Amino acid sequence: MTAVGTMLAEYRRMRRLSQMELGLEAEVSARHISFIETGRTEPSREMLMRLAAVLELPQRECNLLLNAGGHPPAYSRLSLDDERLKPVSQALDVMLDNHNPYPALVMDSHWNILRANQAQEIIMGMLLPASYRTRSRLNVMELIFDPEGLRPFIQNWDELASLFLRRMHSEVMAFPTEESRALFARLLASDPPKDWQQPPTDAIEAPMITADLLVFGQQLRIFSTLSRFGTALDVNMADLLIEYYFPADETTRQFLQQLTPSHVFKHAD
Repeated sequence: MTAVGTMLAEYRRMRRLSQMELGLEAEVSARHISFIETGRTEPSREMLMRLAAVLELPQRECNLLLNAGGHPPAYSRLSLDDERLKPVSQALDVMLDNHNPYPALVMDSHWNILRANQAQEIIMGMLLPASYRTRSRLNVMELIFDPEGLRPFIQNWDELASLFLRRMHSEVMAFPTEESRALFARLLASDPPKDWQQPPTDAIEAPMITADLLVFGQQLRIFSTLSRFGTALDVNMADLLIEYYFPADETTRQFLQQLTPSHVFKHAD
C-alpha cells in the first residue's frame, strides 16, 4: 500500500464506512476506492478532495491526505501574527475584552493557551504558583490535571476529569495526531479517575456540568462554552477554540465582578 492508500483506508475505517459505501457517497466505484487504497492507482488531487469532503475531514487532515498523494495543500496554515489574519486577531481581542469581567481564553486544537483576557489572567495569577508565570506555553488540560495547577481547587475534579478524558479519547480516535496522542498519554499518567471511561448512570438533574471551585474559602461555580470560526479555511484558524466562562450562581457572579489586577499575586507559593 502507498502512503495515501494507507491514510485513506484509515480515515475510511474511522468513519466506519466500507469501500462500497465510500464509493457510493463519492460517486465512484468501490473498485476504484480499492485500487487507491492498495496503491494500484494514483488518485488525482480532485479525487482526493472529493473523498476528503465525503469523509468530512478537517482542513488539517485534508492537507495531510493531499500531501501523501503528492499534491499541494488545499488550505493555508498561517500564524496569528500573519498580516492576512490581522482581522481574525483583532476579532479575538474584541471577543476576549468584551467578556470581562468573566474569564475567557483562546486555545489551539491541543488546548494550548494562545491568548487570555484580563479576568482569565487574574484568576490564573491567583491560583497558580509564580513559576507558571514564566512558562512560554500553558495547556488547559495539563493545568486541570496537575496537582500543583488547578486540580486542588476543583471540588468535583473526578467528574470533570472523566468527562474531559472521554472527549479527548474520542478526538484521538477520530483524528489522531502525534501531539494529541502525547497529551492524552500525559493525562492518563497523571493519576486519572479510576472509572473515567464509564459515563455517569445517575439521572441528570442539571442542564450542564459546572466546575465547582474552592478558592481561598470561597465556593464558586462556573460553566463554559466553546466557539470556533465557522467560515475558516486556514488550518490554524479552523483549529482555534475560544472558551468563555460564566458564573453559575450569584455568589460567583459577584466574586468575578469584584476582581481587580491587584489579586494576581495573592497566590501563596
